[in-house]
Amino acid sequence: MTPDPTPLLLELVYSSETPVPLTAEGVRSLLDQARQKNAKWNVTGLLCYDHKQFLQIIEGETDVIMDLFHTIQNDPRHTNVRILHEGDIDVRAFNDWKMAYEPIPSGLLPTLTRAIHRSSLGTELDQDMSAGRRIFTLFMDEFYTDEPEAKETVNA
Repeated sequence: MTPDPTPLLLELVYSSETPVPLTAEGVRSLLDQARQKNAKWNVTGLLCYDHKQFLQIIEGETDVIMDLFHTIQNDPRHTNVRILHEGDIDVRAFNDWKMAYEPIPSGLLPTLTRAIHRSSLGTELDQDMSAGRRIFTLFMDEFYTDEPEAKETVNA
């Protein structure tokens, strides 16, 4: 008998809005729940939140990710859920993160979402990277630049 093939991995990127902004405790609770479930189901990813919107990258076995996404769509903390990208991957972008979290200053997440659409998830970035890694690169470029004038603007 031949061994089972390696399960297909899926990377899914979605955005959603929250009808009521989460408190710091609400965010911690959400992250605790997600990290426990993700560890059990071998899901990895990144969650960004700006008090109005979520942007999340989740990766794992295809069936698990689709079940998780269905749960997210039915979660009352999420409205206007939209898939921004869905695709097969060979290697996880967030292998060591059961759920990384990055708070975003209020109102800046739409800027990141526009940057994702502008890039078409690859026209400006390395095609050998997964979409998740490209989004993370865009995120870092948009919000964590080393340019002095950008730091002055952020600190102003």
